[in-house]
This record gives sequence, structure tokens and C-alpha cells, in this order.
Amino acid sequence: MEFFYVVKATQKSGKQDAVIWFTAKTEARANLQLDVALEDAGIETGRGKDYAKPIRTDFPVVDDLPEEGEVDFTWCDRYELAEDQRTWNVKQQAEDESVDDADIEDSTAEESQQSEQPNLIVVATLPFRQRVLAQFIGDGEYLYHVDAGQKNEIVRLEMDTDDTYIQNLLLAAENVEAFKKAIEHDIHKVVNAVKKVFPVDGKIPELATLIQFLKLWFATDHIDHGILVREWAAGNRISSVQRTDSGTNADGGYVTDRGPDAHHTLDTLDLEIACALLPMDFNHFEIPGSILRRAKEIVTKKEEPWKSWSNILRNQPGVLGVNRTAIFNLVRIAPENIHLTPVAHLEFVNQTMTAAFNSAVELLPLHEAEPAAQEISQPESKVFPRKSFCTHEENLQRVREEGARRRAEEAAAQPQKVEQELVRNVGNGIFDVTALLQNSATHGTKKATETTSNVQMEETVSDEEQAGDKVQSGESSLETGEESHTGQQADVKQKPENAHQNDEYAHQNTQKVNQTEPEAQSDEPAVVYPAYFEPGRYEGLPNEVYHAANGISSTQVKDARVSLMYFNARHVAKTITKERSPVLDMGNLVHGLALQPEQLDEEFSVEPVIPEGAFSTTATIRAFIDEYNASLPAQLSTDDIKALLEEYNATLPAQVPLGGSVEETGQSYMSLPEEYQRIEADQKQTAAAMKACIKEYNATLPAQVKTSGGRDALLEQLAIINPDLVAQEAQKPQPLKVSGTKADLIQTVKSVNPDAVFADELLDAWRENPQGKVLVTRQQLSTALAIQSALLAHPTAGMLLQHPSRAVEVSYFGFDDETGLEVRVRPDLEIDLDGVRIGADLKTISMWNIKQEGLRAKLHREIIDRDYHLSAAMYCETAALDQFFWIFVNKDENYHWIAIIEASAELLELGMLEYRKAMRAIATGFDTGEWPAPITADYTDELNDFDLRRLEALRLA
Repeated sequence: MEFFYVVKATQKSGKQDAVIWFTAKTEARANLQLDVALEDAGIETGRGKDYAKPIRTDFPVVDDLPEEGEVDFTWCDRYELAEDQRTWNVKQQAEDESVDDADIEDSTAEESQQSEQPNLIVVATLPFRQRVLAQFIGDGEYLYHVDAGQKNEIVRLEMDTDDTYIQNLLLAAENVEAFKKAIEHDIHKVVNAVKKVFPVDGKIPELATLIQFLKLWFATDHIDHGILVREWAAGNRISSVQRTDSGTNADGGYVTDRGPDAHHTLDTLDLEIACALLPMDFNHFEIPGSILRRAKEIVTKKEEPWKSWSNILRNQPGVLGVNRTAIFNLVRIAPENIHLTPVAHLEFVNQTMTAAFNSAVELLPLHEAEPAAQEISQPESKVFPRKSFCTHEENLQRVREEGARRRAEEAAAQPQKVEQELVRNVGNGIFDVTALLQNSATHGTKKATETTSNVQMEETVSDEEQAGDKVQSGESSLETGEESHTGQQADVKQKPENAHQNDEYAHQNTQKVNQTEPEAQSDEPAVVYPAYFEPGRYEGLPNEVYHAANGISSTQVKDARVSLMYFNARHVAKTITKERSPVLDMGNLVHGLALQPEQLDEEFSVEPVIPEGAFSTTATIRAFIDEYNASLPAQLSTDDIKALLEEYNATLPAQVPLGGSVEETGQSYMSLPEEYQRIEADQKQTAAAMKACIKEYNATLPAQVKTSGGRDALLEQLAIINPDLVAQEAQKPQPLKVSGTKADLIQTVKSVNPDAVFADELLDAWRENPQGKVLVTRQQLSTALAIQSALLAHPTAGMLLQHPSRAVEVSYFGFDDETGLEVRVRPDLEIDLDGVRIGADLKTISMWNIKQEGLRAKLHREIIDRDYHLSAAMYCETAALDQFFWIFVNKDENYHWIAIIEASAELLELGMLEYRKAMRAIATGFDTGEWPAPITADYTDELNDFDLRRLEALRLA
């Protein structure tokens, strides 16, 4: 195959253009020969050099070709490239100098006329890449055709591989099928849209981002192209233009009071409507977690009146451009139960939502916006004034004071006992929770002393499942409407002073509005953990709260080092769920006993001790049944009953036998009394007639009782002749059954011994684990206690674990300086010694079979393979630790040795560099949405040094 190249010289160099050609099997080999030939000729190509990059052209078929493989500088004097930049044409020679002046003037006139009418090329006839570039250089104008200068500029841009912006645009266009099929007008529009979204003089867009935008542009309706371009240019990478349920544009394009960066959707609008319907005062820009949870529940269950409000507002044109304040005001000023009349409801919304109303920025106080029809009869008592917004402690104090006052009045007046509401409104947003607390199963009738204290968030464990309070990754955020990636975005931003909301107040109002059953409340306020943790230090966070909080943990960084695909599946898409393993439970048990033994019962459920005397096996149950049956009064046996029946039958007159022959029947007939011998003397005594007389006689005799059958059947026969004896027998206790399954035998024992304790029932109740704790067997607890004793007895480990200034399981939240991603860490132990901050992690290992000489190398391998050094570096960076130690303890039974290892400066530096690399990869994944697999390229497996030595040895054998 022939390859012909032209190497054009730059204007500044003043050199001549060159050509070269040769024959090669493949293009790759041709490129290699080209590089060698140009290097031999001393020609350097590229930016800043005398020559541009070589361009391959069509092979010319002429007689004066240069020699193959030689660089020729005279070719371009005879030939020139056509407009397609691929075909070679012969240059036109200069006119003969002997032409007269008239001819020259005519020629000059013709040339000037041709120059006034340049040769134009229709853009639609150009190759696809050049069609795209033609619209790119049009500066916003649609180009139907281009002239020679514009064509040269197009070719230059196409060949300029150093212009990343142009090359990414062309590659993206070729990878979007709709783009390749587009007409010229659409190409003009989409290219200009790209230039608006990604300015040429700005940051060069990534190829994946360009492809994503182009696909969205072609998938979007023509009428929505302007909205799509506007949102992307503003940095809001929307995946589609939002429309109401009726099809109108939902986004008016206005910046609302939610902020310019907030991405408001119809889903977040539903949450705002649900929050506005709740009868509680709160800052609508910093919605408490309890309010948000209740709002999500309303949306999920599609409760009324939310359902009616949502149906109407979701169909309002431009509803996403309405301020959040206006949405709250609209819902709060609506007449009571207006949702029951759809026509009136729609009319109210249309008349109220004016341009001035929609731009409202001042929230109406709840007691002013609340319709008068919703007011409840209030006692004539002094009502404490309150602000529009108050802190948790202030609201709690008012509720308690009002409750105490009302209870004192009721006790003095001794009112009649009447059915009362669980939660009563006493005005101005204050609610009396006395009835709820008195009816609680937790409190009974006991009246606890009313106290008010500033309870720290870290000192109280909530009675709710707080792990589900925050919006998890993938849920819609009320604040931004975007998906949260591994907790990077919080659904509601809360200030520390507003992180605690009156849980009783919010929960009771929710009950009253939705008619749900009351829950047991505590005298002490249940802590509400914030949905978003600001950077800082937090003590006492429960495990489920920390693991569900925002920020990337060291475990997630380690998963990213496995591969970004695994990180995405486990922490972003959440398609991989990691099950709890027994090994992990054992490690947690050792951690609990060594670090926080006082909190062991909160997380672990220990196997119960089987009390002495409990029934543990079938044999013990059978032994009890046999012993019980032996203690009962003796009952009549079957043989005894038969003997009584046979004795009775013996006292009865015997039946006359019918006989087996005529003679025997005649003898039996003659033994009958005379009144039963009814055959006349003159009649023949046949056997049938005699048997009839015998049967008649036998029928007059008393019937004998049956002596065959089971005990119950024999007792029935005995009751006929001796009912008193049978009645006495029935009054005797019946013996227990000794056959059946183990469960049947257990029920048999319980019928006579309800207080009996069975080991199976104790263990089954323990295994059911309704609290969801970690189950710990007695053997595991014994091993963990032995490990605890070994740790506390060790001179260094014991000092660290029992140091008076130690802090255990402290949570730190912060930001990664390089990527800006949120991070969180939780070292097992930290100690502050005269300004030197020391951190430590407790690790359980199993190395019973490792020789002593190889233990240190094995422990180092353990640290590297499990990325312990990466976690240590992350801890030191985020928690500002100066030194870090690992406390390794061998967990094999009765072999609990301990190793204290300090992380060296080089080891921490290695961990920090690997941590930075992983964080950059995670940030790139979030930016591009691409999570590559661990292996993406094909490769050839090569022999390592050991295999190579084996290969050489076998070759020589």
C-alpha cells in the first residue's frame, strides 16, 4: 500500500514545503518510516517548529514522482493541493512574457472580476467534521457556504491536534448518533449551544461532559433548548427540562429565595407543601429533622390534604419559580378543609398566586396565618408570648411550665374523670402534653419531678431510630433537589443552635393532625441529631448515626482503592450491601469490652445463662413426665376391667346353644322351658323351627357386656354394670403422654408446671433478637473477656486504654483540602498529653501459626494490605493527631499476645499520598459520573522473575 505525505513549512520559517512517499503494509508501519525519514532529513514538526504535522494525501499518478523514501522540496513547485486538501493538481504556468499590453489588460480585468466573485463551497457537501467546524467559525451566524479562506481555517482546525477544545467537540459529535444525522440548521444551533455552555476562552470541557450535553440537547424538545442551555451555562447540569404534570414549563427561570445554586424540582415542592401543612412554627429555610421526617411520611402515604395541594400546584405554570416563603404562606392562609371542594380550591390558588404574592420573602407567623375555624377551645389562663422561631430549650421550658401549671390547677379543683385529648392546644403554639405522659406505658401514673437542663447532644441517646433521619445517598434533597453522593449534600442545612428541636412538641402535633396512636414519651428530651454535621468534633454519637452521616469515611476510601466501580455500587448506587460477618462481630465485641465496657449492653446481646433445673434435653423432659406419672394414684388397668366384666358375665344365665346339627338343636330345644317349646305335637320338629324357639328364649335373657376393645371401650361397658366405680376412676388425675415431638412434650410439661424453664425457649427468644443487637455466645464472650484481661494487663496497652484523659470513639467531620469533598473519621482512642495528641486503633488478628521471626513482617503486610496506614494518615489529617499507634491483639483462644506499633513518618506519608490519590479519583467520579472497573484494558500476561527462572531451568534440562 502506498502512502503519500506533505509536510508544510510555516510562513515564518521561509522554507519550502516537502513531500515524501513509500510503500508499507500497514499505516502504523508507514508512520514509523515517516518519523525515521523526517528525522534523517532534519525536519522537526509540531507547534513551535518550522514544519507542521505531516498530512496524508491521495497518491498522485504522474511520471515525475520523487524517489521512494526521499524527502523532496521541489514537488510543491510543480503541483498544488485541491480544495479538498487531498488531490494533487498541476500548477498553472505563468503567461508568456511576449503577450501584448491589451491582452495583459484583458487578463487583468478578467482576474479582477474573478476575484470579486470568489469560489464558494456549500457546507452541506463537506465531510461531517468540517460541517461542524464550519458552523463553529460562523460566530453565531448560520453558514450556508464558505469561501477558500474559511475552508483553509476549517482544515487547520481539523488538523490541529493540540487544540483540545476542538478535538473534544469533534469526538463528542462523532459519538452522538443524533448529531451525525442532524441537518445543517440543527448543527448550527447545537454548536452555538455548546459555545454558550462551554465558552471557548474558558475551561476546556471534558469529553464525557460534552457527550452528555449533546445527547441531552438532541433528546430535549425544541421549545426547551433555551432553558437547557441557560441551566447548563449557569452550572446546573440538569438531566431534563422540568414541566408540570399538565405539560407547561414548571421553571419560570427566576432565582427564588432558595438561593441561586438550589435545584428545585417538583419532588422538593411536594416536601415543601407537606412541611407547610404541619401546624408547627419553625424556620422554613432550616427545617428540623423531625418535621422533615413527618413531611416525607405524608408524601409517601399520599395523605390528605397534601394530595389535593400537590395535584393543583404541580400543574401551575412556573410553580418552581415561586419562593418557598410564598408556598408556605399560600398553604397556611387557605380556608380550612378547602381541599374537600376541588373547584373552590383551584380558584383560591389561581386568585392568590399573583406575581407579587409569589415573590414574598416574609413568612406569616403561624398564629396569624392559621384560620379561625381551626382554633380549639382554650382555657382562660395566661398564655406565654412566644417568638416566631425559638430554640429547643426555650420551647421545652414553655411546654413544661404550662403542663405543670395545668396539672396544679386540676389537682386543686379535683375535676371529674373524663376522657381527654392526648395533646391539648393551650394557645400561641404551646401544647400541653400531660395526658400523653400520664397515659404512657413508660411512665404509668408516676409523676416525675419537672426539671429543665441543657442536655448535651452527646449525652443522650434518642428513643427514635436516628439512622434514618437524614436523606440517604440517592434521595432527593429538599434544599437542592439533587441526589446526594455518599452524604456529600445534606437535605436540610441546620445551624447548631437549631439542631435540637422539641421532639415532644413536633411529635405530638404530628399525632394530632394525622390521628396516629401516641407513643411513649420520656421526661427527658430525646435528642434529635442533625441531618447535616458541620465540620467539628462530636463526642458520643451512636454508631448508626455516625455511619449514616455526611462525609466520606476511611472505609469508603479503601473501597475506592478496590475500584471506583465497587465504590459506586456500595456507597453511591447502593446496589451492594455488605452483610455483617461473625468475624466483624467478634472484633466489635473486643472493641466494646476494651474501650467502652459500660456500653456493652447497648450494642450486644449475650447468650443467656441456662438456670439450674431448666429442661435442656428430651431426656430431662421425659424423666420429669415419668416421675410425675409415677406419683399419681394407680388406675384400673385393661386387665382389671376385663376381669370385672368377665366376673359379671359369669353371674348371668348362659345362653342356650343353637347346636351344630339336628340332634344338638333338638337337645337344646328340649332343655327350654315348656312355654317356649311352641311346636305342636302333631307338627314336625324341624331344625329351623327349633332354632326360632331357642332364639326367642335367649332374647329374654340379660345381655352380657363386651370384654374386648381398648381401655376406654371397656370403661364404657363397666359403666353399665358399675357406674360408681367408673366415676371414681374418672376423678383420678390422668397420666401425661410420653410420646410425641419435643415441642409436644414441652407443652405437656407446661400443662402441669407452668413455671417450668426450657433452655430451647430461652435460646430461641435470644436468637429472635427484637432489638437488632449483635448476638454473642458464651464462648465468644469468654474469649473476649480473656482478650480484655490481656489488654488491660499489658503495660503499654493498659496505660493507653485506661488513661484518665482518654477519649473514645470521637467523631470528626471536615473537608478534604485538595478536592473539597466532605470527610469524617472516628479513631478508636485519642489522648492529649501536654499538647501532644495521640491516636490509637485497636485491631484483632489471628496469627497463631506465624513464626516469631516473621511476625513483624507479617504485621507490616497486614497494615499495608488492609490500608491501616491510609486510615491513620486520614485520622491525623482530619483529627489533628501528632502520633498514631496500633494495638494489635491476637484473638486465638488462650493465645492472646499484644503488639504496640507506632506509625512512622514515612508510613504516614505513604498513607497520605495514597489517600490523596483515592480522593482525587472519587472526585473525578462524582464530576464525570464515570466509575471505571478495576481492569479496563486488554493485556498480555507476562512471566515474573520466579517463573522466568523456572523457564530457563526447564529449557536447560
